[in-house]
Amino acid sequence: MRNHPPAGSRGARLCGVLAALAGLTFVLAAPTVADETQPAESARAEAPPDAAAPDTAEAAADATAPESRPAETPADAATSPGPDLHTIPAPPQPLPPVFTWRGAAWFAGGAVTALAAHESCHLVANLALGNRPGFEPVTFMGFIPYFAIVPSIHCEGGDCTKRNGEHFWAGRPGLYTIVSAGIQCQQYEDEIILSQRPGLRMDSAPFRKGMLTFNTLLSIGYVIANWTGVEPTDGDIRGIHRDGGAPRFLVSSMIIGIAAVDIARYYYPHARWLTWLNRVAKLSVTGIAFAM
Repeated sequence: MRNHPPAGSRGARLCGVLAALAGLTFVLAAPTVADETQPAESARAEAPPDAAAPDTAEAAADATAPESRPAETPADAATSPGPDLHTIPAPPQPLPPVFTWRGAAWFAGGAVTALAAHESCHLVANLALGNRPGFEPVTFMGFIPYFAIVPSIHCEGGDCTKRNGEHFWAGRPGLYTIVSAGIQCQQYEDEIILSQRPGLRMDSAPFRKGMLTFNTLLSIGYVIANWTGVEPTDGDIRGIHRDGGAPRFLVSSMIIGIAAVDIARYYYPHARWLTWLNRVAKLSVTGIAFAM
């Protein structure tokens, strides 16, 4: 008869694993890239030193003008035309950064980093929970060759066994954490990026934009592949349902909804309700493990 760890001990160890994944996600999603500078900083650096001189002289003239200007009578105030609003220029609107090949290279580097982070989170989750995973070739969306990090853990009810016959102490919650680790890391990477740089769209930050683009498109692609039946057998969403025991339609709807809201936050950074809705949804995906 197997000795199962107490529920409290298992939950504490699972929290430790999630904390380790969160730390890895922060390190991967918050890189210091030398070329990622905000336009406001570069514009401030390019401004000539004497650019403020005309404003200073004009302000001094305005300060002394009332003493030499005759007092305005009520009749003059009534007949004064007032300022011409049509001559007041509108404030300049910020424009997205222009395309450069250097920026394209940084963008591709961000996408590759996001892919590496996705697989690294699967690997770290396996090792942190005491499981040695395997690697198997798969075909994504029916024609894209790739590989999958397979935990090779079989569960019957709440009792889970590794490929070598040993008991897997974390049970279904741990298996859910392993198979969903890649997608969860993507979601928290995007959260860090959008929280640190809410005006990302107008910033020159191709590396972070590459990570955000890859993460959101991969989540959407996974869900579409799952709904249309072309997801690999060892795909993340299929594994979340089959191995982790989470409701398939609920989890897949949450994943594609989170990706869609991440995209909306990129274009509408001032919509605070989108930010908090998205954060609650991401925490809910993580919390499914504790509801099992």
